[in-house]
Amino acid sequence: MNKLNVYWILFQNFVIFSVTALLMKLNQKNEFKYRKWAGRKSVPTFVSEIEIIGEIDKNVDLYVSNHQNMVDIPIIENILDDVDLSWVAKKELGDIFLFGNLLTKSDAILIQREDKKSLVELLKKAKDRLEKNKKLVIFPEGTRNKNPKKLLPFKAGTKLVAEKYDLKVQPIVLLGIDEIVTFEPLKIKKGKLKVVFLASRKAEKKSDWYEKLNKEMQEVIDNYYEGKI
Repeated sequence: MNKLNVYWILFQNFVIFSVTALLMKLNQKNEFKYRKWAGRKSVPTFVSEIEIIGEIDKNVDLYVSNHQNMVDIPIIENILDDVDLSWVAKKELGDIFLFGNLLTKSDAILIQREDKKSLVELLKKAKDRLEKNKKLVIFPEGTRNKNPKKLLPFKAGTKLVAEKYDLKVQPIVLLGIDEIVTFEPLKIKKGKLKVVFLASRKAEKKSDWYEKLNKEMQEVIDNYYEGKI
């Protein structure tokens, strides 16, 4: 895609998220509606088609997903268009221009990584969001992964929250984002995205559910790059 088209896509998204941030600031009570509008408008600017593989379970308490770049969030918001999501993200994201406003004006949970006090805060706020009938979304890798072929080690926070509140969890695997959008270097090549929803499961204490979840997600990624999906 030539530079002119890339800049046009960036401009469109700047306008979309600027309008969304302004609306959320003016009327925070309708942030859900504005968030979903942004996802519906933004994603088609860089994704030509989304193929859903597997069954979406809207009765879960927690979605977990691999994480490659900032577009993961609008993509999942777009797919789960009628589901009220509460994102768990690192605190620094709240300082990013426009994007940070979208998080701070919603019911996102922003935590300081590698801080034990943040785990206490995470548990408290996660309970609050669940009581409001929101679905939590966590990237268990804890940060963006520059290697789309290999998951980073999963952080303990996701497991802690899921087991503390006996949550039902569904893994999501985003495939092909690295072929569509990268920021270092900047590249946008509008294309097809595959999103796999694996079977949901209960976060049972004293079991290896979290390790199995990691393994299953990695197997999906391996199959994609081996041309089996």
